[in-house]
Amino acid sequence: MINFEITKEFSEVLGMFAADGCMQDNYICMWGNINEDKEYYDKIVCSLFSKVSGKQIIAHEKKSNSVYGFYLCDRKLIELLKGIGFRNNKTYNVAVPLIIKENSDLEIISAFIRGYADCDGCIYFQKRKGNYSLFNRSFNTYPKVEIDSVSKKVIEDISFMLNLFNINHKINITLNKKINEATKYRIMIRGSERVNLFMEKIGFNNISKKLKYDIWKKFGFCPIKTTIKERKLILEDKLDPKSFYRFG
Repeated sequence: MINFEITKEFSEVLGMFAADGCMQDNYICMWGNINEDKEYYDKIVCSLFSKVSGKQIIAHEKKSNSVYGFYLCDRKLIELLKGIGFRNNKTYNVAVPLIIKENSDLEIISAFIRGYADCDGCIYFQKRKGNYSLFNRSFNTYPKVEIDSVSKKVIEDISFMLNLFNINHKINITLNKKINEATKYRIMIRGSERVNLFMEKIGFNNISKKLKYDIWKKFGFCPIKTTIKERKLILEDKLDPKSFYRFG
């Protein structure tokens, strides 16, 4: 039986689906990165979708595409998603459902943003250039959270909702350079104060992203090009994060 109540869990599922979901007449599917998102799918995505649909969902690998996720045949859920406003071909016109965007409960709004950012967002850290300390110029200390889409509407909607939390940000537009390349829209949240506020009000449930933030909070920097396993070892003090840097 589908739960029609707009709970925090259901809102987070809608955020995930808006970012990474695909809907056909007879099924929906969700796919993430086979390496970065596996633990997130096993512990969060499948759990929340199982709760919403009332069916046990177990993710699997699709090695040919290097993705990890699931198919779900559920006509009631498909009808519900269509009733909320989602369409089969949603990539370029997906938007935040009005039942979320106009909700008076900020926890409902926060959950949607978190679900979307977990799937189509990222957090990373840059070295500083110019008149900064040697530490800031040598290590990746400057935090950035970005949320991407080829749908202008969903980025505008999420921007509107971020403003409800007073999370300052900018929207960047990357115009297509090739005929078959879509214009990309990106929300950018930059700097320690803004990123900390994002993590406080929204946060990540995707472990691959959260680990990066935890490393930065513990060491003041987070190296790039690390695996989830390496990030866990760093936080367990079994791997020196400075070992990822080569200095002359």
